Amino acid sequence: MVETVGEILRRGANGIWEIGLSEAQIEQFELFAELIVEWNATRMNLTRLTSPLEIAVKHFLDSLTLLKAVDLPENSRLIDVGTGPGLPGLALKIVRPDLRVTLLDSTAKKLLFCRTAADALGFPDVETVHARAEDAAKMPKLAGKFGFAVARAVAPLDRLLPWLAPFVPMGGQVIAMKGSSVAEEIAAARSTVRRLGLTLAPPVSITLPEAEEETVRLIVVGRRT
Repeated sequence: MVETVGEILRRGANGIWEIGLSEAQIEQFELFAELIVEWNATRMNLTRLTSPLEIAVKHFLDSLTLLKAVDLPENSRLIDVGTGPGLPGLALKIVRPDLRVTLLDSTAKKLLFCRTAADALGFPDVETVHARAEDAAKMPKLAGKFGFAVARAVAPLDRLLPWLAPFVPMGGQVIAMKGSSVAEEIAAARSTVRRLGLTLAPPVSITLPEAEEETVRLIVVGRRT
């Protein structure tokens, strides 16, 4: 018997991580998963992961690793760069509806999905921006306006950090959500880190619950100093 997204989240997010999702939030995640599967089958290729287990673990729980690694004060403003199907931005918004979330992507069709999903989930305040990160960072309404700029599996750090840093002011944080190894990326990005005026904390290692095999995510956080 195939388990539902909700059942997996109840065990993983609530039972193991003790995030405390309400039944209403679990229903939102289930609706989000249904929209991903529907659009993936009929509209466009959003993701290669479409089973309930893959969506719950490798999309939703993976997105929520950020909450285990970073303290997001109430009403924080966050931009999700290269959001794709709205991850991690919409997943974070479900858990933390107080967050002011902007979803940025260079593919208009993906943002159409994000807008549809945000509205269906009851988040009309989520902003979507169609632009490349390099161009968006020059927009007066976006440059230096976010406490947090985050990207999930977008690019190596030496390319990614220059895309993220312009969105946050001094004291703001850039967050790169990476796979199980980033040591080489950090070494290759040292000169970039210095040039951008960032201070990188040691990567935070988090094991995803409910994965079929041990899956580790590393969260790299840099503060503009």
